[in-house]
Amino acid sequence: MAGLMVAADSPAGRAAEAINDLTRHLPQPGAPAVCPTCAARFWPCTYFYDAAHRMHNARLRVGDVVPLELHPRLWPPPAASATPRDSRAWPPEAGTFGEEHDDG
Repeated sequence: MAGLMVAADSPAGRAAEAINDLTRHLPQPGAPAVCPTCAARFWPCTYFYDAAHRMHNARLRVGDVVPLELHPRLWPPPAASATPRDSRAWPPEAGTFGEEHDDG
C-alpha cells in the first residue's frame, strides 16, 4: 500500500478520514463484488457509500480515488438517449446501484 502526504488544510487533508474509509472498503483485484473489510458483504457496501458521501460533501470526486476498473460497477454506461454526465459524479444516478442487494 502506498501512502500520500497532503497538507492538512487542503481539501484532501480535511477529508482524509473519508478517503481512508473509502479506500479501506475497495474490493481486491479479481474480486470486484466483495468488500474485503465487511464480512460477507457485497461491494459497494454501506460503509463505502457513507465514505463516498463524506468525500462528495468535501467537494472531492469519488471517481478520482476509485480504480478505473471499478467505475462501471458504480457508474454503468448511460443509455444512448441519456443526458451526458461526468462519470465520476457522486451520488450516482438513482437506480444505478445499491438497490439490487441488501448488505445486511
